Amino acid sequence: MQSENVNMVELKKTVCPLDCPDSCGMVAKVENGVITSLNGDPDHPYTNGFLCRKMRSYHQRVYSEDRILHPQVRVGKKGQGQFARISWDEALTLLADKLSHVRDTYGGEAILPYQYAGNMGHLNCNAGHALYHKLGTSRIIETICSAAAGAGWSMHLDKVPGSPPEVAEDSKLIVAWGINVKVTNVHFWQYISKARANGSKLLVIDPYRNETAQSADEYLQVLPGGDGALALGAIKSLLERDLLDQQMIDEQTTDFEQLAAYLQATPWQEFCEQSGLPQQEIERIATLLQDNPATFIRIGIGLSRNSRGGMSVRAITALAAALGLLSGQPGQGLLYSSKAFSGDSARVRFPELLEKPTRFINMAHLGHALTTLKDPIRLFMVYSCNPLSVAPDGSMVRQGLLREDLFTVVHEQVMTPTARYADLLLPATTFLENRDLYTGYGHFQLGVVNPVVPALGEAKSNFQLFQELAQKLRFTDEAFLQSEEDRLASYIATIEGLPADFSYQREKFSGWITSTRRRLGESVKECWNYSYRFAAAGEPGIPSIPCVLKAAEFADKDLCSRFPFALITPPHMDLLNSTFGERYPGKNGEVLIHPEDAAEYDIKEGDCVRLSNFRGKAERVAVVTDATQRGLLVAPGIFWQTDSSGTGINDLTSQKVTDIGEGPTFHESRVQIEIM
Repeated sequence: MQSENVNMVELKKTVCPLDCPDSCGMVAKVENGVITSLNGDPDHPYTNGFLCRKMRSYHQRVYSEDRILHPQVRVGKKGQGQFARISWDEALTLLADKLSHVRDTYGGEAILPYQYAGNMGHLNCNAGHALYHKLGTSRIIETICSAAAGAGWSMHLDKVPGSPPEVAEDSKLIVAWGINVKVTNVHFWQYISKARANGSKLLVIDPYRNETAQSADEYLQVLPGGDGALALGAIKSLLERDLLDQQMIDEQTTDFEQLAAYLQATPWQEFCEQSGLPQQEIERIATLLQDNPATFIRIGIGLSRNSRGGMSVRAITALAAALGLLSGQPGQGLLYSSKAFSGDSARVRFPELLEKPTRFINMAHLGHALTTLKDPIRLFMVYSCNPLSVAPDGSMVRQGLLREDLFTVVHEQVMTPTARYADLLLPATTFLENRDLYTGYGHFQLGVVNPVVPALGEAKSNFQLFQELAQKLRFTDEAFLQSEEDRLASYIATIEGLPADFSYQREKFSGWITSTRRRLGESVKECWNYSYRFAAAGEPGIPSIPCVLKAAEFADKDLCSRFPFALITPPHMDLLNSTFGERYPGKNGEVLIHPEDAAEYDIKEGDCVRLSNFRGKAERVAVVTDATQRGLLVAPGIFWQTDSSGTGINDLTSQKVTDIGEGPTFHESRVQIEIM
């Protein structure tokens, strides 16, 4: 008797793992063991059933012909992407032997790990640290995203969480400050829409008129890096007109008199020159804020990626505090990062395995680390990151990867530009094949998810790779004997923000957990017994109060004379950092240029142009538009290097770091432009 074909359909919940504040809850449709669609989870309180267009087709990457499914070793020249298949046992043996040889011959610090938030699951994001500590490797300072913004927030608000995004629903004025909500925080738009339906206004502050600004009620064009000057100028305006609530400031903040003295002693010219706005415009914005007590400010991380980045965040938090936006009244809020949950990182990173302190290397200084360190890096190991595309000064990174005495290991899903330079290429699972714990930094939800489908081919998760590698090295410490469930349970037991009656049991865990750190209807003072401090103790040389700083590269007279354009590199609608670059082979991306600048350089819409400086070059297609300002080139997106150009946009960016936090200065490069 012939059996009938049965179509088995399952709906499985998971979470987007990418470095995005939305950290969406997702529902995968699985038909006969194959993922056929991805949608937003309607049960997730923040996702509410909507999924961005980038992730709706992510399952195609799982089954793509570009997927790396087997271990491979390099057989061609570095960078050519030519490999031969080997077994996992051969791969692990080779890697274990290389690690042991480098450690024994040159010392553990000759090994450099490089990882970041390509997968933000707490289990897999931190999977390599135990082994790296055991080997005594050099240690990466993870600064590449939000170091400056986080340092700026912490100086004045310490560990206080940001406001819940849903508070914005009741706002009368929402300020998207240095954040392209429609591209990098799309789920926050639902609260903007609800608020506007009730009469709220949206103000966008940004150096160029991005997608969000095009939909705003008002757009304010500030100079790149001038956000701090604008925020401080607004406080100065309100102070001079006696429009601040001094009683509120006295009761909920400290040290305002120090900031006030600085503002009164500093001439208006400083704030106007640095922000690029006339005094009357700054005063108008200050009045707009004062007239709308129910204001919600959403701070973007991008505005902190310049030489004054930490100070910009500090100044905006000071403005919010001076306006009383930390008072807990309806519609009042300030959000940079939710800081919804915090756990003991030692439970996933095991610093106790480090026998003695080893050197730190800033992620922003990768080019330097691979080329000019006195004690060279001999083995470079990458996972959950594509450093050749995302690290600054990409030409120097490429130079380092070409070293014949450097052994590079890449654990990856597809053939990224970095993977092409690997000596040993290892297949990595996607998040749809992993078990992990996720917490968002734009909302207040936590979720633990199971694999949606089994791993394809011979792909291994980060966790599985490092546990098996430790066994090959014959390490028997408890950390290397843990199962996924052991480590998850150990970490979850330390998390702050879980409900008091929460008890983690795998078989009973389902749905989404809302953090108890979600502040609604209470002031920061009431909820956290914390007063905002206008003056904060910092490192030597760091001003205690927010103040106006001059730019570094943007203001360098020598560079300005040789490279007449400022360059910023904001996110692109179809990319998330460099993720999804494989979807656009051969595409260099676009660069926005003001019509008057285009006319001066005889550049027309659609022209292929070359951007260059003393660090490198990159090719783009010109878009002539008044969305940008004179003298400012805007190059959205980190597209992968192409065979024709061989370079990327970060070949132009600097290894210099921000004023605080040692973050990268992606949005402060001087360049010239020419038609190709």
